Amino acid sequence: MKNKLLIFGSVLALSLGSCTGDFEDINTNETGFSNEQLEQDFNQVKAPLKTMQRGMYILVADDWQGDIQFNLNADIFSGYMGTPHDFEGNTNNSTYALLDGWNGAEWVQKYQREMVNAYNLEKLTKEKYPQFYAWSLILKVYAMHKTTDYYGPIVYSGFGNADGSTPYDSQKAVYDQFFAELKTAIDILTPKAADASATFFAAGDATDGTTAGGNIQKWVKFANSLRLRLAIRISNIDPVKAKAEGEAALAGLGVITSNADNMAYIAEHPVKTYTGPWADINAGGAIVSIMNGYNDPRRAAFFHTATGGVYQGIRMGTLVDANYRTAKADLFSKVGPIVENNLIPWFNASESHFLKAEAALKGWNVGGSAQSFYESGIAVSFAQLGAGSASAYTSDDVSLPADFTDPLNAGNNIAAQNLVTVKWSDAASNEVKLQKIITQKWIAGFPDGQEAWAETRRTGYPKLFLPVNNYSGGKIPNGTFVRRLNFYVNEKTSNPTGYAQGVSLLGGPDTGGTRLWWDTGVNKF
Repeated sequence: MKNKLLIFGSVLALSLGSCTGDFEDINTNETGFSNEQLEQDFNQVKAPLKTMQRGMYILVADDWQGDIQFNLNADIFSGYMGTPHDFEGNTNNSTYALLDGWNGAEWVQKYQREMVNAYNLEKLTKEKYPQFYAWSLILKVYAMHKTTDYYGPIVYSGFGNADGSTPYDSQKAVYDQFFAELKTAIDILTPKAADASATFFAAGDATDGTTAGGNIQKWVKFANSLRLRLAIRISNIDPVKAKAEGEAALAGLGVITSNADNMAYIAEHPVKTYTGPWADINAGGAIVSIMNGYNDPRRAAFFHTATGGVYQGIRMGTLVDANYRTAKADLFSKVGPIVENNLIPWFNASESHFLKAEAALKGWNVGGSAQSFYESGIAVSFAQLGAGSASAYTSDDVSLPADFTDPLNAGNNIAAQNLVTVKWSDAASNEVKLQKIITQKWIAGFPDGQEAWAETRRTGYPKLFLPVNNYSGGKIPNGTFVRRLNFYVNEKTSNPTGYAQGVSLLGGPDTGGTRLWWDTGVNKF
């Protein structure tokens, strides 16, 4: 496993080139059939749709690359997970020595699997089959909003240019296009979604691999939910547009508010392998200390207990050795039951409630108070995870996150940082109210570390532990947190003009210390 990870960068360089610079090489029909043959029973549409849905995350079938797409990047940065494996002698992303060989997995996956197929589907369906075009747009936005939130500027509007150029767009331009594409998809599908039983294909068709089952109404709610998520994401940098987009997302069929409509891809979650037989990832110190302090019953849905029946994580930046991974591995909690249910969450109902809670705090018209949505978000999360009633939990105005202790090295111990209770208080400042909302949203969102990392960067909450060791060489200043991943290293040689443009649009050096467009620095994170 370790050797595979270490050679990842050279493998990509030799076999793939730049995924944006070599568009023609990867814009191929993987099925082996002509479009005329595939058009029978919409097969020419089904093949790329299947690939887009499956390609959001690198699955275990694709081996080790998924580990570096999210586990050893966003899942650690978010505080959700920690690695017991001393990759590169502990000089790796966990210690802020950002490795080019790890940082390209998200970029490669999304351009090979998502952008190529979205491009082909647009050509095939935009005029002839608008409902399938709309479906592809929703998938495209879901995929690429995670990519831009990793890197910042990306190749988007100019992907597949006839002249072979691959220009970068600013993150603002990318988000503007996201909103336009989601509106297009929602406008196309909403009339069809008036029939709650309407589906894209005949019942039983295997094209849709998600819990939506091809139900058009559920896909519209998912699109609206994404629109609300992205509106809140830009609310500090562009509050006027954010409010307009957020309120529009709540109109019509609205967003996902019931667990019955939760959107997930049906497949074995890769973390099941990475935390189990590979022993590459464990529970994170931040989430365990916060949930331990709250005595949060949802821990049992997230983690297996460690020795003595306790929940114990690994703090980011720990200099681990064989004791953490093998010799005394039972001292640490493994990521548990939620990733063993053959579902990879895309969007949960609880998130909509927390988004509306924050929107209410900002004065948006969301049809309720911040407190009501905060408390319903917790209750919906408890229900989803089988954690019983949330009544006692939401009434707790005493419990605080616990201090972090490392059973193998007391030098890693640190006092609790995120010092807020669960119970809502109208007398609290809006900043404390926001901290409570984001803390509970962060807990409920596990294990989607990509989304959690974005929200901690945007808001500064929950307050996480700084890495024990920072090996960035000053690129991520001590006392601060990682803000982004470096651009995919092959872009420097295969798309130098685009790469230079991307760095210029980033507005700072191509390092992990440069803030993204929506990461305004209004917080203390």
